[in-house]
Amino acid sequence: MSRDLLNIVDLEAQLDQQLQRPRVTNLGAVRQAAIAWSHAVWSVAESAGPLMLTMGEIERAFAIADRPVFVFGAHRSGTTLVRDLLDHHPALSVLPAEGTMLTNFAWHLKRLAPDSWLPFLGCEWLRRLANPINQQPYWLLGRSSTEGSPYVEFARALQAWWPLVSTRLGPRTTSWPLVAIALAYAHGTTGLHAESLLQRWVEKTPTNERFLARLMAEFPQARMLHVVRHPFAVYASSCQALRNAGLPSSEETRILRQMRLSYREAASRSFQPASDSYLLVRYEDLLEDTAGGVDRIASFLGIQPLPIMTQPTANGIPTPSNSSFDSGKMAGKLERRSADTEFSSLTARDRERLSAMLADDAEKLGYPLAPPPALRRQLLQIRTHAGWLVDRLRARWVRFLSVYQRP
Repeated sequence: MSRDLLNIVDLEAQLDQQLQRPRVTNLGAVRQAAIAWSHAVWSVAESAGPLMLTMGEIERAFAIADRPVFVFGAHRSGTTLVRDLLDHHPALSVLPAEGTMLTNFAWHLKRLAPDSWLPFLGCEWLRRLANPINQQPYWLLGRSSTEGSPYVEFARALQAWWPLVSTRLGPRTTSWPLVAIALAYAHGTTGLHAESLLQRWVEKTPTNERFLARLMAEFPQARMLHVVRHPFAVYASSCQALRNAGLPSSEETRILRQMRLSYREAASRSFQPASDSYLLVRYEDLLEDTAGGVDRIASFLGIQPLPIMTQPTANGIPTPSNSSFDSGKMAGKLERRSADTEFSSLTARDRERLSAMLADDAEKLGYPLAPPPALRRQLLQIRTHAGWLVDRLRARWVRFLSVYQRP
């Protein structure tokens, strides 16, 4: 295996050279290098075979498999910060990259033969563990050497857990592949031995609130953390993220649509009795009183509020600023920007559209917005919905061509 490991080390070095600090901009080159590396890792893992699991590990794993914590909300609402504050708690195994099982992977898996699911997801998650969000920290499991690779061990663990999870959970949940990934990650980080303090596994996927009823039905013991933030700040941060990624401004319509769905779900639950399974987390409250916010989340999850929960990390590594506007802030420290600074990039048109779409639901969540006059508001809503429909049809056509069009 030493020659194979040397190849992995070489490919890993090539990928690392493409991972710009502090943020990746050459996405095409990174993806090409990441694919070559992940396929090499998966090939070595397949040759070595699945890890051997003990009965104690299996019992421990399935004791927590049904007890996930799902973190969700509109993109740029603070879901990453909440996840990173939960990271490294001994009672939690926190996936350091977005799960995207229902929002992304389910669509891809439908178009693959079932025997291709494991290598497809395995290689995808190897890449996510090396480069979770196109900015530091990278290589969350450490670096490979000619003595061994933590990524090969993760792949072997996934190969071991996959058939067990498929058999036990596959018949009742569409998210069972994500559970297998979570157990493989926990196996190599927190550990699944009998002495482990592990109680739950955690994943975050923005816009998962669209599937809230399904997740609650498939995981009755799950805990749901719905993160909300002032709509102006969410939109400003989302648009800045579009600019950082070089994406077209037409994506703004999709952002508005997703925000409306998220705020509507949160608002509908804001007046319901307190639930053992659902907790609304306001981003601003968490920044203003981090210790108090952490205590509230810890109480909801039934875990001890440890000091580590006030320091954002990914697998124990300090994460960068929780702001789309700053990249040079000290890692592991919370960035508290004033409301005026967050909203300064919004135009009057932006504010009017946001108020037209979100004012009613936002006010129920403690974010008062002044809606336009009734007729003007209705016109803006129609225009936004029409733009979203056009973008959706265009995306479906592009997806159709990518799948069915011959070269």
